[in-house]
Amino acid sequence: MGRSLILVPLLTVAAHAIISTFNYVPQGANPTLFVPGFEPVMHLDQATFDDTVFGQDHAFVVLFYADWCGHCRAFAPYYRSFANLVQNWNSIVTVSAINCADNFNQGACRDNGITHFPMIKYFPRTGRSTQNAIDMEAQHSGELLRESLLRRVTNEYAYNRYPDWPAFHHIAVDATTTYGDLWNGISSMANHMVIYFEMADGMGAQFLLDMASRANMVGAKRALANSPLTSMLKLNFNVKLRVPYFPSVALFRRDHQQALYMQPFSNRTYADIDAFVTADRIALHQQILTTTARPLLSTTTAKPVIDCNTNPESSDRVSSGVEWETSPMDTDSVYPLCRSMYYVSETDMLKAMRMALYDEVIKTGNFVAADNFTALYEFVNLLSNHFPVLSFSTDLRAKKRRSTSTILKNSERARMIFVHMREYLEEKSAQKFVSVDDWKRHFDDIEQVFNHPFPANSSWQHCQGSNPSTRGYTCGLWTTFHALTVHTYIDTIKDEEVDSLKPLKAIQGWVKSFFGCEHCKNHFMNMTTKQFPMNERRVRHPHDMMTYLWRAHNIVNQRLHGDATEDPQFIKTQFPPPFLCPTCHSGGAFSRRQVRNFLLRYYGSIEPHNRVDRRRLV
Repeated sequence: MGRSLILVPLLTVAAHAIISTFNYVPQGANPTLFVPGFEPVMHLDQATFDDTVFGQDHAFVVLFYADWCGHCRAFAPYYRSFANLVQNWNSIVTVSAINCADNFNQGACRDNGITHFPMIKYFPRTGRSTQNAIDMEAQHSGELLRESLLRRVTNEYAYNRYPDWPAFHHIAVDATTTYGDLWNGISSMANHMVIYFEMADGMGAQFLLDMASRANMVGAKRALANSPLTSMLKLNFNVKLRVPYFPSVALFRRDHQQALYMQPFSNRTYADIDAFVTADRIALHQQILTTTARPLLSTTTAKPVIDCNTNPESSDRVSSGVEWETSPMDTDSVYPLCRSMYYVSETDMLKAMRMALYDEVIKTGNFVAADNFTALYEFVNLLSNHFPVLSFSTDLRAKKRRSTSTILKNSERARMIFVHMREYLEEKSAQKFVSVDDWKRHFDDIEQVFNHPFPANSSWQHCQGSNPSTRGYTCGLWTTFHALTVHTYIDTIKDEEVDSLKPLKAIQGWVKSFFGCEHCKNHFMNMTTKQFPMNERRVRHPHDMMTYLWRAHNIVNQRLHGDATEDPQFIKTQFPPPFLCPTCHSGGAFSRRQVRNFLLRYYGSIEPHNRVDRRRLV
């Protein structure tokens, strides 16, 4: 009977792998030199050694010690320091220890050829037996132990190139490299990427390992300071100046090619990146019209602001807490940097229109009736007929315009939804009445039929604000309103009987009936009815539908310039600014004809949904 009781736990151990964890308390009778669960050292014993070290998909560093050994006790603080220094490397390599003085562990220590204490061995990720171990010197320095481990890890990567390990090689780019290519190897869960720029093969590999624990939040890569990548990403590093500016780091978001954060590397870098990414993630999940301010960060983590308006000749200087020394830049090199921030985004328009037709409508009450019904129908009718589904290939810097066009696939499907919603309203036109619940239910059904073309969960692109209280939805609305007037003009250019006021009145009607910002609505209605009336005197010709809205928007810009809601990166000056359209300005005034041509080019060339990932870096 006694023998059967002894056999049960032995069979359990044989049948089931026992994997150690950082909280695991080792079996045996002897004391340990490290406290389980309180220090970043994983405890191993006879029962867990093989299954933990040889059965897992990452590398291990194992300290073989004897608790009675004076040298081991003297070495323990250095090993503890080392473990703390590399605890963020745990997904790549785990720091562990086993007490060979305990009789329970004698078999494991004997199998590993332990002849003296302390001994340290590195077990590669692919190691499946004690023969694969590599000896490491038990140096009395946490930093030297870290350097030794770094060499072991990078050497292993050089031979195996594990796809889920950091890419320790420097980024290589050429003329075909796209922004999306840079994200290859980054976790799909990570919305941010930090690049470590260094003059030579320095501490970049250590930086990547230090960032490994954050891999699902922010990916990390390394590049040489003289790489073409610095100019492709328009980073204002200057390798010809003083070396202390390197190493430096630059932080990017997956849908935003411009660097969000750029600083020389320091002891604060990790904390700064954590704070900035956390704040940015919070900002992306805030309600669009929230008044909650972004958490205040130090000047070293402020989002860079490029001054393109008051002093474009020095707009390469970025306000990020550091005086970056740069060589003088001519306007040909500065203007593309400023212009790159201004574009029409399909994503922004689709997000805005879903909010306009779904969120704004369903919050109005139980029913949409009478004038509100008419306003909804006229706006949906405008979207059904003229919401942009083509992007014309136009480069604002090019001397000649190409006649090619690109289909906006999400917008095509969205336009079909607008058509179906118009037909639904037409069925209700006799009573001019529809319940909000029915509208919502029908919208949901049709949206599902056309495979959800509205990227509601995507972040804003051109309309992304410097903080949660700027730009976003209102920017998306204005962008769509302008695009609607431009594309209505394009679509009806051969129609001699077109009603040029109709698209503007449809926009005005939606604002009056459904725009949720009461203060904004009142200002808009006052402007379009009294200050700058929307009437036949001002809108006599087909192209006037474009220029009226342009002038109206500039009135708004003038009123809001200097307001607390103004985004520091997108100052509300008169649009378009000289760096965006030099020919639009003549003698201190706008050239109407040039502005009209600019509006056609600007709102005719639309960046397709998620195209930011595929933009050329050159």
